[in-house]
Amino acid sequence: WPPEPAAVSRRQLRLLGVDIDLSWSDPVLRVVGEDLYADADVGAVGGTGLHLRRSANGYVLDVEGDSAPERGTLGELFQDAEMEITEVILDHLRHRYLPLHAAAVGRRDRGLLAIGAHDAGKTSLACSLARSGFALLSDEIAPVRPADLTVFPFPRDLILHDGTCRNLTGLPPSPEFKCFPGYRYLPPTAVSAGPSPTAVPVGALLFPQRGEGLPVELSTIGPAASAQILLEQSFDLAGVGGAQAIDCAARLAQLPAARITFADAADAVGPVWRWWEEATERSEVESGVVR
Repeated sequence: WPPEPAAVSRRQLRLLGVDIDLSWSDPVLRVVGEDLYADADVGAVGGTGLHLRRSANGYVLDVEGDSAPERGTLGELFQDAEMEITEVILDHLRHRYLPLHAAAVGRRDRGLLAIGAHDAGKTSLACSLARSGFALLSDEIAPVRPADLTVFPFPRDLILHDGTCRNLTGLPPSPEFKCFPGYRYLPPTAVSAGPSPTAVPVGALLFPQRGEGLPVELSTIGPAASAQILLEQSFDLAGVGGAQAIDCAARLAQLPAARITFADAADAVGPVWRWWEEATERSEVESGVVR
């Protein structure tokens, strides 16, 4: 008699209204399936289907019936699956949001975007701010709704390099399959000591630059410089429509903005806090908001 098929385990995930139906039929894959996008809300049945399975020589990710290349380790399978989920979400969001290459934190019903290229220090700065009382909304992807400039949580795992881990004491361990040479993954809730993340209107922009030996210096910049960086660090200008994306970036560029340089993000927290309090207070006065 042929062996009975293994029971299929499932998780339904929801991110910004997009549902993912994640499944696996091998107990070995449970650790990966249960830890992918660990902070995501529970979704509905019928979303985009991703299936994790074992193959003759490793592991395979199936997406809506199409198979990705075979992988030799659970870590590689995890990275494939997390990237695929991210791409599915971004594809569904591209007509409704402007996704920026930014980390996002929130405080007092306002959001702060830390925008910059790879290795600018976005993650280490956002995590340090979260440890000091901000809510951590996202790491690499900040979805902004053009209609009202609201930024939404995007609970993809943080990618924490060794230097960031050393500076953020007390972090929980990562599962073995989430550990790689020089970096590891952790969900945002495992890092943040701040409040739970909620969607908030963007209140200010920060452009970090991390570098060995750099002093902590914060300097304000104007709308033209902000707009240029915003357009450079957008994942998809065409998705929401070129004109709408440019208009969204132009309105974001009118918000208070500053550059911050640092070698250790922990040293930048104090200056950022002071600037943030002054900038948001001034913005509230100018807009007639009374708290």
